[in-house]
Amino acid sequence: MSMTAAQQLHSTLQAELQLAQQLAVILETERNALTQSDSAALDQCVRAKQPLIKQLEQLGRQRDLILKTAGFPAGKQGIEAFVANQSDNQARALTSLLDQLKVQAKRCRDHNQINGGIVNVNRQYLQRAVSILRGREPESSAYGPGGEYTSAVVRQPLIGRV
Repeated sequence: MSMTAAQQLHSTLQAELQLAQQLAVILETERNALTQSDSAALDQCVRAKQPLIKQLEQLGRQRDLILKTAGFPAGKQGIEAFVANQSDNQARALTSLLDQLKVQAKRCRDHNQINGGIVNVNRQYLQRAVSILRGREPESSAYGPGGEYTSAVVRQPLIGRV
C-alpha cells in the first residue's frame, strides 16, 4: 500500500524537524567552541553540520515535489493550501509539525546569527592585531580630506623594529 501525499508530507516534515533539532544542538556546541577558542570542537561542529544542511536541503526539495505532485505550488503558500485541503486530523498533525519546524528553524537561525557575530568580532580583533604587527594603525582604512578612500600609512612593521 502506497503512502498518501499527506502521509508523505508528514514523514518529510518529521524528518526535517529531527534534523533541525540536531542542527540546533550542533550550533549551540559551535557557539561554545567559538567562545572558548576550542578549534578541535569547532572543526567537529563544522564537519557535523554540513551533512545535516545537505539533508535538510534534500528534504526541502522532496517536500516541494510532494506538493507539486499533489497539485499545489511549492513553498509556504503551497503547504498552507495543502493543509487546508486535508481532513481535520491530518491538518492538525501537519500544522503541529509545521509549527514545531518553524520554532526549530528560528532557533537555528538565531544560533547561526550569534555564531556569525562571534566569528566577525574575532576576525576584527585578528585584523587589528595583524595591522599592528605590520606597523599600520588598527583602523587601517578611512576617507581622506578630499573624500577619497585611503589606507593608513605603512610604517616599519612592529616585528622589524623588535
